[in-house]
Amino acid sequence: MSGKMLNSMTGFGTASLNQGETLVRVELKSVNHRFFELSLNLPRPLMYLENQIRKTVHSFFQRGSLTLYLTADGSPDLAPKLCTNWGVVDQYLDAAREIQRRSNTSDWDFSAILSLPGIFTIQEAGGTHAQAVKPLALKAVDQACAQLSVMRRIEGEQLRLDLLEKNESVERLIDEIEDYAPHVRKTYEQQLRRHVSDFLDGHQAIDEDRLMNEIALFADKSAIDEELTRMKSHLRQFRNFLDESAEPVPVGRQLDFLIQEMNREMNTIGSKGNSVEVSHKVVLAKSEIEKLREQVQNVE
Repeated sequence: MSGKMLNSMTGFGTASLNQGETLVRVELKSVNHRFFELSLNLPRPLMYLENQIRKTVHSFFQRGSLTLYLTADGSPDLAPKLCTNWGVVDQYLDAAREIQRRSNTSDWDFSAILSLPGIFTIQEAGGTHAQAVKPLALKAVDQACAQLSVMRRIEGEQLRLDLLEKNESVERLIDEIEDYAPHVRKTYEQQLRRHVSDFLDGHQAIDEDRLMNEIALFADKSAIDEELTRMKSHLRQFRNFLDESAEPVPVGRQLDFLIQEMNREMNTIGSKGNSVEVSHKVVLAKSEIEKLREQVQNVE
């Protein structure tokens, strides 16, 4: 049986590509999240690529909170343009000439005029001009996704091994509880007989039928066979999700659901076990299941 290619949800990927004077750099980081969530930080001229970049990233990852930073430097197509508002300049000059005429002076301070508001504006490059950078930007995004995917897969293998180990620990505890369960009824029967004998103090005979009915009633209320059977089924399914396939299929939600079911069964076993030994092993098992739950939060 080949090991499943489990993916973590945490990691980091980068890519830097240049073409001529243009340098595009992409940084992509990922942390845990119940669903797929992507935050994009793009240069304004490349904002029109947002939907295409989202589709590319989502094709690599199904879960996780991801943040992508893209910068593009050196390209004249992306450089902002300095624009002179000549209409505003002409109005300032007309006003200056009128002031000069009225004040009867010939002094001109062009530096003061150039600092007046509205003369210059910075115009960002438009989407039409940014088309030349599009192939380079998308290629860099793809490479950053591929690098992040490799990192998430490497961390996922470490998660898989740890989850298998903890799953086996719970399986051992369940086997121990199953082995001890028959002793619970026997111990209860012995205690009940002793208490009845002490109460009657030998003056009356014990009603054997009534005593056995009490024991049978206790057995029905404290039987944990069904819970143990379901618990072993959950553990087996959990292991199969980690072991059966070599395909990198997201399984985090399924594993999380199984852990919820495990906790439910262990709570029932703890309440019905009526034994210090069983209760102790239930506490140990729930501790291991909690460790499973914490680790599964990292699984895609």
